[in-house]
Amino acid sequence: MISALFDRINEYFISYQQRISDAPEWFQKIFGADSLWDLILKNGLQAFGIALAGWLLTTYFERRHIALLTEQESKLQHISLSTTDIIDAQATEGVLLTGSIVLAHDIFRKLIITIRRIIGGNVILYERLTMRSRRAAIIQLKEEARIRGINRIINIRFGTVEIPGRFLSGVALVAYGTGVKSSSPQ
Repeated sequence: MISALFDRINEYFISYQQRISDAPEWFQKIFGADSLWDLILKNGLQAFGIALAGWLLTTYFERRHIALLTEQESKLQHISLSTTDIIDAQATEGVLLTGSIVLAHDIFRKLIITIRRIIGGNVILYERLTMRSRRAAIIQLKEEARIRGINRIINIRFGTVEIPGRFLSGVALVAYGTGVKSSSPQ
C-alpha cells in the first residue's frame, strides 16, 4: 500500500516535470525551474524571503507606533480617567468626548490569524491590535479633553467592532466619556 502511494507520487512528479519542460519559454524564465524540486526550492525561498521581510517591516512599524503611543500618553497623564459616573462637588461643566481609531493588520499577520482560527485558541495578534487601538482611542479622547480645557473624564465606555476583509482586517474602536472641569483631579 505504501509502495503504491510512493509510485503514485512519483508518477505525479514525472508528469509535472514533463508539463514544466513543455511550458512556454517565458514561464520557464519567470519561475526558472527545470524540475519540480527546483521550482519548489527557488520559489519557496523567494516567498519565504518576501514573507520574512514583510514581517520584519511590520514589526518595526508596530513598535514605532507603540513608542509614539507611550510618548503621547506621558504628555496627557495629567487628565484623569474613571469608568464610574460619580461627579465631585467641584465639577463645573460636563461635555461628551469621543476618540476613535481604526487599525488594520498586514497581510502577513492576517495569514497567521487565519491559521490560528482554523486551529483554535487565543489569537494573540488580535489582542495586541485591540490593545493598541484602545490606547490610541484613549489618547484621542484625552487630546480632545486637553483642547477643551477639561482635566477629568468620567464614565468611560468603549465600542469595538472587527472589520473583516479579504486581504486586510482591522479593528475599529470608539472610546467615549463625559468630560468635566474639576478643581480636584482625583
